[in-house]
Amino acid sequence: MIGNALLGLTLAASMLATAFSIGARLHEKYLRWSTLLGAVGATAASLYLWQAIFADDFSIAYVMNYSARSLPTVYKISAFWAGQQGSFLLWLLFHSIAGVILLRSTDRSTMTVYAFLQSMLTILVLTKSPFAPSEVIPFDGAGLNPLLQDFWMAIHPPIIFLGYALLAIPFSMSIGALLKNPSSRAWLESARRWTLIAWSMLGAGIFVGAYWAYKVLGWGGYWGWDPVENSSLVPWLLSAVLLHLINLSKTKPAVLSVTHAAAIFTYSLVIYGTFLTRSGILGDFSVHSFAGSSIGLIIAVANAVILIGGLAILTVKAKSLPEGRMYESFNERAFLILLGMLILIFVAVLVWIGMSMPLLSQLAGAPAAVDTSYYVKTTAPLGVAIAALIALTFAKYKLQSMSRGGALAHAAVLTGLLSIVLSSSGGVETKEMMPNVETEILGHKIVYKGQEFSEERNQKFYVYAVDGAEARALTKLRSNGADAAREPAIVSTVGGDVYIAPTPYELAVDELIIERKKVVTCADFNIVFRESAIDYDLAGMPRTVRAELMVTDGASVETIEPTIEVTRDGGTSEPVDVFNGRKRIRLTGISDDEQRIRVEVLPSMAEIESAPITATVSTKPLIGLLWLSAAALTVGTMWAVKR
Repeated sequence: MIGNALLGLTLAASMLATAFSIGARLHEKYLRWSTLLGAVGATAASLYLWQAIFADDFSIAYVMNYSARSLPTVYKISAFWAGQQGSFLLWLLFHSIAGVILLRSTDRSTMTVYAFLQSMLTILVLTKSPFAPSEVIPFDGAGLNPLLQDFWMAIHPPIIFLGYALLAIPFSMSIGALLKNPSSRAWLESARRWTLIAWSMLGAGIFVGAYWAYKVLGWGGYWGWDPVENSSLVPWLLSAVLLHLINLSKTKPAVLSVTHAAAIFTYSLVIYGTFLTRSGILGDFSVHSFAGSSIGLIIAVANAVILIGGLAILTVKAKSLPEGRMYESFNERAFLILLGMLILIFVAVLVWIGMSMPLLSQLAGAPAAVDTSYYVKTTAPLGVAIAALIALTFAKYKLQSMSRGGALAHAAVLTGLLSIVLSSSGGVETKEMMPNVETEILGHKIVYKGQEFSEERNQKFYVYAVDGAEARALTKLRSNGADAAREPAIVSTVGGDVYIAPTPYELAVDELIIERKKVVTCADFNIVFRESAIDYDLAGMPRTVRAELMVTDGASVETIEPTIEVTRDGGTSEPVDVFNGRKRIRLTGISDDEQRIRVEVLPSMAEIESAPITATVSTKPLIGLLWLSAAALTVGTMWAVKR
């Protein structure tokens, strides 16, 4: 296919770029052209996939699984990276474009490593290609998971993968420097800028994902210590270590050796986290993990090549690295920085152990995972120590030799840690509420005002008044009317949020199998299945199913014709009111011989609207400070790039 051919072009160009960067200086022109050609191939492959998504080309399995004809434009765009194959292609796209930019300002030893990494990444994309054909071509695709149909989740993966792609640059510069001139520190300033950008992007992606979890998932928090969440957190923590070591290496040559080690481990843990999330190992332990596939072994091999190869080069070149003292006294600023980085490494190791437990325990026998309390108990004291060190550094050195962006970022870390503690100190209470009855919960007057449905009947809202302010909890509905995804109701004030996560009351739904010409009794109704009809399209596939039912309550008789609009995932059917809406009947299935149908008898809308609802209400003191701190951290880091 065209897409795979373009990926093949990218692989060939990346391998040529690796070869030309090693070769004689006269090959520099070919290095530039092969690097550019690799980026063109990756970009063209990406555009081809987007074109297939917007053209509803369901002959491609990836398009069939993650897009649909009715999917809004913004989510057709994000369908590109909704699945495993597309997200790898996005990673490759960012990596290849960054390679073209890098080519203009770096040496050939760095490009050797970077082009080699691109070759491995392209092999991963080809192994799990987003252009694999569908076994059966349906009229419509499965569409995007309703949970992913959210603005924050649409932008979360691209930001994360941009951070992953850019972290390959300081790694390549480190290995390139070791290969060319181990004692050189000329690469540090350029690596500092790239690491700042990568760290800010990865951090911004993590914060956006946390906000999405808080706003959409409705479980009451923003960080669940899920192994997949942690797989991004660990390289982010280590890239912070790398960033500080790079800065320190400029004045303390002896720090250069551990800076190289930090660069190697940071990027290795990017690949390791990818292995954990894409291999299927976390399938039973994470709601975010992808199903197992053969790509896991290839990622493991790539991770081994990067980690073992990088450490082997560092070991061989160790004698050529500068020696001396990393700090002169415990009172020196360098000591405080190194101590802070050591604490961050401890945090990263503890999180790594927790997220790797399913793999480590599986090697020992039965797979198991750690409880979230493990993370809280082990990392909370270290978080306090980090906050104390930042405060001490501010007080002792009064921001000397720190840029304004750096000062803002460090201040944001302090306020962010404080906001985590404060927002976790709120109360939680679960209560059943009747419509239009005021209930006092956690010092707030809350009224559940009932349900409202959107005009298209694809969404419903649980409406609340919290101290007079309206808040709506959203439930997205599937085509058959079932709940697809729920979002909480949130009232935000200067002092914090009131967070309401409703659990709808389960109303009785009777499911009946009715044979043709037979009478079935349900509550105070008798139902007779009289006739049926199936309409077919030009391809001979069923398009609509209609059943004629006679319904009587003993006093009067009504004839209704509920229908099913056939879709790829079964079909959609709207309930039909009987006897002025006292009950509603929905057709949900028909036998092949059309002699039996399946129907649901649903409660009236009045019964639904008057039903009680159970809600978990929690307060989040000053949680807005957390989101403000996250934004300030990202802005401060990007500002520091200009220093």
